[in-house]
Amino acid sequence: MALSPISRSAVSPVAPSLSSRAESVSQAARPTPMNAPSAQSLFQKDGFETGGLKSAEGLQKLVKVLASQLEVLNELAQVLGGAQGQGGTGVPPLNSAQGGTGVPPLGGSAAPGALAGCAETSAAAPGAQVPSIGAEAPSPLSKAAAPSLGQPAEAVGAKEKVSDSQGVKKDGNTLSLHNDGDKPMTIQFTPNAGEKAVDSVTLQPGENRTVKFPEGWSGNFRSTSGDGKNATLGEVKFDGGFGKTYYDVSYIEGHNTAMTMQPASGGRTSGTMEDLLASAPDAVKARGEDGSVYGIKKTTTSEVKDPAVVDFFRKHVGADQGYVIPTDDASTLGSGDSNLVVRLKNLT
Repeated sequence: MALSPISRSAVSPVAPSLSSRAESVSQAARPTPMNAPSAQSLFQKDGFETGGLKSAEGLQKLVKVLASQLEVLNELAQVLGGAQGQGGTGVPPLNSAQGGTGVPPLGGSAAPGALAGCAETSAAAPGAQVPSIGAEAPSPLSKAAAPSLGQPAEAVGAKEKVSDSQGVKKDGNTLSLHNDGDKPMTIQFTPNAGEKAVDSVTLQPGENRTVKFPEGWSGNFRSTSGDGKNATLGEVKFDGGFGKTYYDVSYIEGHNTAMTMQPASGGRTSGTMEDLLASAPDAVKARGEDGSVYGIKKTTTSEVKDPAVVDFFRKHVGADQGYVIPTDDASTLGSGDSNLVVRLKNLT
């Protein structure tokens, strides 16, 4: 059974408005039409007739005809591309570096190196493709998009600079003491060997006071509540290594005041404001001469640890939250801020 005939024209006629460049293409560059039956005649033959589409000979003829027409279309595309994209620089011949290697035969493979040539061309001129008919030329970059000459381009992914408040001394070395309890509290300072003495201060409930310290001062401070045998220590070293301030809360000498220390600009907190005495067993409680409880015993005396006291503190104070035993060095915290905030609260 014969197939219905296809359109007589396989290629649409070229519009008369095309540039005369297309007409000036050398006829020698055009492939010579093959003396072969037209595609229409091959399709009209029955698939089971001699020379028909199903026979090897008929299929081979059809392939040759289609290949010839594709080459013509390729040449026409090159002509149109030269007229639109090259602005009068001439029409590159087929098989040139710009025009490619032509249309390979159907069912065959491209010549060796053809793909490599395409890759090299793409790398040398990204986006160098034949523009479609009627496509607008890409608009030039706006002036705002291009950096001014002599000005360095901004780095990709550059982040906006953020000021770091840490490391900037607001008012020398200071401790801002806050009495968060309901009783007056006297704070006593003990300097390390060779450091200057600092006068004690008394804070009323709700009062806060800032105490200044000399450059490089190091030592500790405590509340005087109780009999003085067991006390929570705040320890500080101003202008330490790398210009930092080092601080910690220690329970090695006992516990008589809830205490925390933290840089004024923010940062890690040492110590806890938890009421540890409320949950402490009687065996670890510290008592005065009159037998009244005022705090919790020492964890270590002359390098001898009290296991019951150590175990109790371990349940409430992390190894990096305060010194429970002398080897809790992770509890020494550092900051570039030389202004520390200390919060204190009486236990009884």
